[in-house]
Amino acid sequence: MMKTRWWLCLTLIVTFSVGIPAVVQETTPAELLKTAEDMVQTAARLRGLEPKSRITKGIKSRDEISQFLNQRVKEEYSESEIREEEKFLRKLGLIPASMDYREFVLKLLTEQVGGFYDPKQESLFIASWLPPEEQKPVLIHELVHALQDQHFDVQKIIEDDRKANNDDRALAHQAFLEGDAVAVMLNYLLEPAKRTFDQVPELDKKLRMMQVSAQTQYPVFKSAPQYLQETLIFPYGYGAFFLQQVWLHNPSWTAVNRIYSDLPDSTEQVLHPEKYLVERDRPKPVDPESTVSALGGNWKTTYRNVLGEFSLGLLLNQHLSGERSRRSAAGWGGDQVLLLEDEAGRNAVVVCTVWDNLAEAQEFFSDMQEWLQKRFPAGKPQSTQTEFSITEKGETHALRQEGTAVQLVIGFPQEVSPFRTRAR
Repeated sequence: MMKTRWWLCLTLIVTFSVGIPAVVQETTPAELLKTAEDMVQTAARLRGLEPKSRITKGIKSRDEISQFLNQRVKEEYSESEIREEEKFLRKLGLIPASMDYREFVLKLLTEQVGGFYDPKQESLFIASWLPPEEQKPVLIHELVHALQDQHFDVQKIIEDDRKANNDDRALAHQAFLEGDAVAVMLNYLLEPAKRTFDQVPELDKKLRMMQVSAQTQYPVFKSAPQYLQETLIFPYGYGAFFLQQVWLHNPSWTAVNRIYSDLPDSTEQVLHPEKYLVERDRPKPVDPESTVSALGGNWKTTYRNVLGEFSLGLLLNQHLSGERSRRSAAGWGGDQVLLLEDEAGRNAVVVCTVWDNLAEAQEFFSDMQEWLQKRFPAGKPQSTQTEFSITEKGETHALRQEGTAVQLVIGFPQEVSPFRTRAR
């Protein structure tokens, strides 16, 4: 999903955490700004970071937030970038063919924003329509983002991620930053009961209930494909879980602060904190060029990225059960994904993966065969021990396993064999 370069507090997070229904109630600008100013020292105390300078604050209506989001997307993404990402997601079946990707994501974000911190302007903006009592946890959350930026240069993290063509790493970074803010917000909400976020059992499961809760209250979120829903809430739910495990491992904000100089490399490390905290499991490098060369023809790469364990699990979950998808993706070692285009304007997706061991690669190879047959039920499958292909509506979709590496091709023209050799 298009990654935001500003830091949002989603209303579904606050609604779930506070345990009250979302409401629409106008409050005066003076009330909102006074509430924001009053909360600065509370956020600083709970997070253990003092403001280095005054935090600029503003108020925006829903229409103004929508305009801001539209303008920022125009500034930070070219039309071609959004178009190619849309083609890529459609080809994998992660969004429907009829969806206007840019327009839908903007509507989804506009529905969800309760407040946001913009590191580019070094300013915090408050949603005008939320009442003060619901605003307080939002403000704590966004004030933490302001403190993060003053102490750890969030803007540089964002800029570096923007250049990397690695949405998996960017999502892991976002999860840590949002998890930090959610943890402090929970501490604020739990303080009257003399409890802290690290004492909440099964925090990851509780926060994932947000998705179910949000279905009844937020129509745009309810209509969103699973991929967009899950990607939107991942940084908050799994990010808070990661922070909780960091805290249990070393209960101090000093330990949390140190992570800013060595952020998690992948969603795998966020999903399995022991792979960051105990024995660091860094992503393995993957070079897709040999796979592209084996495809033959005059293909150009129009989009390049990394799926990572989390998004690969969502891809599997399109046609396999949640538990099976998570188990299959858990052996992820690294990947590179490409959207290719030939001279006729036809598109194909290449997914090159590497796995922790041979057994994990074989499991993914086997599971993806079933995935392909369910995705393309009218196709006729062909297979060998290490290759699998299925052809439907003039396109071939194929798998190949080479040791711990598995390559997947979606949408290759039927007349040309993927990998130069067609499975029989």
